[in-house]
Order: sequence, then structure tokens, then C-alpha cells
Amino acid sequence: MEKAVWRFVSRLIGHWMFGPAPDWARVRARVGSSTAFARAPRGVAVEAGRLGGVPVETLTPRGAPADAAVLYLHGSGYVIGNSSMVRPLTGALAAAVGTTVHSLDYRLAPEHPYPAPIEDTVAAYRALLAQGIPAERIAVVGDSAGGGLALDLAMRLRDEDQPQPAILGLICPVLDLTADSSAFHCDPSQEPLLNPPLMAQFMDAYLPGVPEQERHARSPLYRDITGLAPIVMHSASDDLLAGDARKFAAQAAKVGAPLRHREYPQLWHVFHVMPMRVAREAVDDLATMLADRLFGHHLGHRTGR
Repeated sequence: MEKAVWRFVSRLIGHWMFGPAPDWARVRARVGSSTAFARAPRGVAVEAGRLGGVPVETLTPRGAPADAAVLYLHGSGYVIGNSSMVRPLTGALAAAVGTTVHSLDYRLAPEHPYPAPIEDTVAAYRALLAQGIPAERIAVVGDSAGGGLALDLAMRLRDEDQPQPAILGLICPVLDLTADSSAFHCDPSQEPLLNPPLMAQFMDAYLPGVPEQERHARSPLYRDITGLAPIVMHSASDDLLAGDARKFAAQAAKVGAPLRHREYPQLWHVFHVMPMRVAREAVDDLATMLADRLFGHHLGHRTGR
């Protein structure tokens, strides 16, 4: 019953937010007005600032160590979204892991297409290192498009022989930027937020005029994933992107890349943000993996959302 109610609510949100032909400025205004007063859990301080020159919202729980951090990258198709939109999720992660979370407001397409969001992500990560936080005490987490950015960051660091973060956390990530994505070859009826035309608009805004061959080369699903940090990935069976997550997990297994994949049945794209029991359990699962890599221990408490 809880899933059914929140699926219905999510469908209403999707229709209200995007409509048949989204105007990105109008959509951003709707997102901003509807999420401006989103709250983090008690005991988590929220402060606006900049990280590597990029706007960031910093969420700090009581007793957070100064030498550890989570860099969080929000989703919404590289085109919309902001740190306040994911504050219930980032705040819950901060409380559960016991670590400061830096939620990045990277530049958005179509005004700032590829590679601007990746450049902002790299700048923020390097700023954490410059603050004296060692790479092995940094986790990089992203949902949807932010999950793709987390992989882009790790690949750039590897190619430039820079230190990898301790762990990558991917929540329903965007992995395939081409027309071969499962978003265009699945039954979309159970996914309440996304639809194939909207996904196409996201990709065209992020990669304007970029041909399929080049989109293929830029897609994490088709790139070398060896030499990256360990990955924990959550997907949802009703999500349009679930098929891509399965392919990515199979590829990781084939090349021996360390990846733990958990697919949640009968759930939808980034359900983690919803106030449901299963969402709290999923955040706890992710937080446990992050804490284990950052601090070498498992958590014994819940997020308390």
C-alpha cells in the first residue's frame, strides 16, 4: 500500500513538473519552489558555500570528523535539480554515515552542456583534497545523472593518474547516453517519473548536436571501468534505466571490477528520496557500505528519517 501511494504521488509530481514539452527555466522554478524548504534530519547543520569555486550545500552532522567527506552529485538529467531537492536524502546520508556531505550545484545544460558538469565535479573533488582530506576518506555518491558524473570523475582521475576516492555510490545511475539505452527499449508504464521522450530531451540538452558514435564513447556503460574505486550501485526494477544497470553490473563482473549491485523490486527511479520504509532501508544499506570503506566499520543505527 505504501509503495502504491507514493508511486501515485510520484506520477503526479512528474506530470506537474515536466508536462508534455518542458521549458527548462519553468521546470527549474517549479523544482526550486517545491523543494526550497526541504529539511535535513535533526542534528544535521546545513550551510551554503563554495567548493572549488562551485556552489555547494554542506550538511554536517554532530561529531563529524574533519578528515572525511561525501561528495554528492544530484540527478535530474544534467538539466535541472539542485542541492535542496535532494536535501532529505543527503541529510539522511550525513546522519547515517556520521560524515559531512557536500551536495554540489554543478552547472546545468543546455546553458552549460558536456563537459561543464564534469569539470565542476573534478574541481570540487580536488578542493576536498586541497583541504587535507585524503582520497581514501572521500566517498563520491550520485543519483541518476549524478551517478554518471561520479563515474566520469573516477575515470578522469584514473586517466590522469590521480587518487581514486574510497568508494563510488550510484543510485539509479545514467550509464548510457545513446539511443541504445534501456530507457528507449523497455516497458515505461510502471515508471512514474521518467519517460522515453523526456530522456531524449535530457540527452539532447546535455549533448547538443553530438552524434551517436560520440555519445557511445562518452557513455560510462561502454568505457573501461577497470582501475576505478569500488562501486556500490542501487537500481530499481521499474526504472527505465534498470536494464542499463544490469548491463553495467555484468560488465563489471566480466572484467573483475569491484561492484556490489542491488536491484530493488517493484520500485522506481531514485525512490530513495521518498518517505517510505523501503527508501529508508535503502539509504541505510548505502550508508553502511560508505561507512565501511571510509572508516572500516559497519553502522549499527538507522537514518532516523
